[in-house]
Amino acid sequence: MCHAPIVIPAVSGDRGFDCAASTRAMAEAARVLVAAKPATVVVLSPHAPRHQEAFTWKSGSRWVGSLAPFGWPGLRMNFAADMDSAEALAHAAVRNRVPLDPSEDGPLDHGALVPLWFLREAGYEGPVLVLGFPWRSSNALMECFALALGEAMGELGRTWALVASGDMSHRLLPGAPSGFHPRAGDFDQAVLDCVRAGRPGDVAAISGELRDLAAEDVTESLMVAAPLIGSQAPGHRFLSYEGPFGVGYLIAILRNEAV
Repeated sequence: MCHAPIVIPAVSGDRGFDCAASTRAMAEAARVLVAAKPATVVVLSPHAPRHQEAFTWKSGSRWVGSLAPFGWPGLRMNFAADMDSAEALAHAAVRNRVPLDPSEDGPLDHGALVPLWFLREAGYEGPVLVLGFPWRSSNALMECFALALGEAMGELGRTWALVASGDMSHRLLPGAPSGFHPRAGDFDQAVLDCVRAGRPGDVAAISGELRDLAAEDVTESLMVAAPLIGSQAPGHRFLSYEGPFGVGYLIAILRNEAV
């Protein structure tokens, strides 16, 4: 799921027509997730607080977030934190030698808040675990973290859902948030090819140069999600892609065991 606040109808206003496909796809992804009746939702957010070399889990027993930084202070939500999942993940991380630390107990970041807004609209009221990435990482470390997360959730024996939050290139058009680059669209196409084929983990093969020039924040979430969904993921479905404001928004169902 993308995390651009503008895909929320209350935020987009008259500009909603330009990102209507993304808004519809986010609502559909949320509907599918809620229909699976997960006991908890894990959100991978590239905008969660980061440590240099450790993954993070958002501390605190209940989280409040708003879109005040984007001019919408009245758009507020709160969620119960899944402390059991956080504890299980902490133990699994130690066993798998993956650095994991709690982050400060601050407001929810928009990388988590935007997808969660759609989940709440679709009827989800359960607990949430928000996870962040280290500043310095590697493909191997991402895979180890994914394995630790899968192990932890498996031990709890719960039905759970994963939201891989991320936006594609931020440089698709003149005036884009990170400026324009003529090759930015090449990055988005490469990611689209991987997701459409049901192989999101293949984004790990995209060159670091292309990732950097695209100014993206989607590959980390996909690289952690990929080992968890497996190579024969049932029910994977591309929902939409567009970049009307110079940032690429990709929404897809990576795995749906209910299919």
